[in-house]
Amino acid sequence: MLNQFILQNYRLFKNETLLDLFPAPINEHKATLLPATEDREVFLPVIALYGPNGCGKSSILEGLWGLCRFMDRDYSLILSSSRSSCRLDLDGSSKPMSFDILFRNGGFLFRYQLEILKGAVKEEHMFYGRPGTDDAGILFGRSGNDIHLGTAAKGLMLTGIPSSSPLLPLLASRSGSPCIQAAADWFSQAGFFTQKASWNTPSLPEEHEKKRRLCRLLQDMDLDIRDYSYRKEPDTPQPTLFFTHGQPGNPPFVVSYEEESEGIKKLLCLLPAILKSLDCGGLLLADDLDQVLHPHLLRFLISLYKDREKNPNNAQLLFTAHNTAILTPGLMRRDEICLCCRPEGKEAVLYPLSSYKKENGLIPRNDEAYGKQYLEGRYGASPRIRR
Repeated sequence: MLNQFILQNYRLFKNETLLDLFPAPINEHKATLLPATEDREVFLPVIALYGPNGCGKSSILEGLWGLCRFMDRDYSLILSSSRSSCRLDLDGSSKPMSFDILFRNGGFLFRYQLEILKGAVKEEHMFYGRPGTDDAGILFGRSGNDIHLGTAAKGLMLTGIPSSSPLLPLLASRSGSPCIQAAADWFSQAGFFTQKASWNTPSLPEEHEKKRRLCRLLQDMDLDIRDYSYRKEPDTPQPTLFFTHGQPGNPPFVVSYEEESEGIKKLLCLLPAILKSLDCGGLLLADDLDQVLHPHLLRFLISLYKDREKNPNNAQLLFTAHNTAILTPGLMRRDEICLCCRPEGKEAVLYPLSSYKKENGLIPRNDEAYGKQYLEGRYGASPRIRR
C-alpha cells in the first residue's frame, strides 16, 4: 500500500509537496480504511485530486508513475529531467528533482528516496523495516558513483552501473531476498490509465471465468453486455472485437467495439486495469477518471475500492477529476479529497480538504455539501474567471 509520496522541484511544484494516505483524525467512513496486517495502521483506499486546469494535478500522477516505470528500467523520468524541473524557479534546473515514497508490501515497510540532476541519479537510497519488530535497515545507498549495499544484498557485486540506471531492479534480478523482491513487486503492480492514450481495441480476457466476471461488472453498471468475442473479419489485419447486448427475454444484438459509445469504450479499457489492481492489491493511477462517465458510474468505480469485500487485497485508487457529483459526505472522507492550485499564479500547492481553513478559520465540516462549496470557491482551488 502507498503510505506517502513527496516530490520537489518537479514541474509546477517548487517546494516539498506531500500526498498523504495516512488518514486524518476524523470520524467518517472508518470501515472503508485499509488495515495493515502487520500492525494497527490504516490507510486511505482512494484520493481524488481536484483543482483548476493546469494546476499540477496530472503532474502528481505522472511523477509517481514515472517513478514506478523507472523501477522497470524505463528511463523517461531521467531523460525528461532537464525539462521537468520547476520552471517557476529560476534556479530549478541547477537543483535536483527529488522524490520520496513510503509504501508497504509483503509484510515490509519501505522508504525510497531519489534525486535526479541533469539526466543522472545524484542520490538514491532505500530503507526497509518489518512493522511490529526490530528488523530494519538499509537495502542500498548511492551517492554519485559511491554505492553501499545492506545485508539483504550481501555478497552481490555491482560495478559499472550507468548513472541513469536504478539499483532496485538490478538487485531484484540477482537476489532472491524476500525483502528486495517485495520492494520491486510493489512498483511492478502499479498501473496508469490516461485519456491521452487513444482507445485502441482493448485486450480483454478470453478465459471463461474472467470473461464472466467482466461482463457481470458491466451489468452491475446497468450496461446490457452479455458476452464478447474476437473475430477475424475479411480485409482486416487484426481481429475485431464484438459485444453481445441484450436483456433477458429479448433478442440479443451484436455491436463492434468501434460502434460503442465513448463512455463504454472507456469502461472497456479501464475495467481490466481496475480488476488487475483489485486482484493484486496494487495502486491504480487514473487521470481524468470522470471524463465521459455518468456520475453514478464514477461513484460505482470508487466504491469498489472502498468496499472491504470487493477490495480484500488493499488496492488503492488515485485519480484526478472535475465532476463534483462524487464530492459528498456520503461517499468521500474529507482527507480523500485533495485540492491542487497555484495561488496568485505561483508554484503549485496541494492540501487535503480535512486540513483546509476557511475564511472563518474553521475546517470544513463532515456534513457540508463539498461539491457545492468547492464550486463556490469556499475551499480555494477554483479558477479565477474574469467576467
